[in-house]
Amino acid sequence: MKKFYNCFVKAEEVVACLLLAGIVGLMFLSAVLRKAGLPLNWAGDTSLLLFTWACFFGADLAIREKSMVNVDMLLVKFPVKVQKIIRIASHVLAMALLISFVYFGIPLCIDSVARKFSNMNLSYSWASASVPAGSILLLITSVINLFKMIKSENGTYGVQGGSEVC
Repeated sequence: MKKFYNCFVKAEEVVACLLLAGIVGLMFLSAVLRKAGLPLNWAGDTSLLLFTWACFFGADLAIREKSMVNVDMLLVKFPVKVQKIIRIASHVLAMALLISFVYFGIPLCIDSVARKFSNMNLSYSWASASVPAGSILLLITSVINLFKMIKSENGTYGVQGGSEVC
């Protein structure tokens, strides 16, 4: 199972990098072609679609690598055991929010089937599906991190800041 998860993580990194490169490349191409008098009307919608997915993949990678911004000026003033309790509680609250994203995101995705992107004949569900799918990925990562946090002595786990992704 661990081998499968590691392969999945690598695939997720590749997809996140491809999405980001696709957004940048598409917007650059769109700007150049617009200047040449050949606008790509669908480029904005396509970039929006790629961006919705890139946000969730990127957030999952950042949480896994402990690269999210963390303001702990107040937290470090507490004893280590209290810090651990606060970190675990905030993790559980974040997981509850992710569960609500999945719960409400699935009906949103279903309701968006008939809605189309303005310049493409593509259902908006492809964009709204990023909410429950990305939340499930974040939830899996959060559960793994929560178990690591509970097992650790001081409520932290791993090294802050991860390897470079892109």
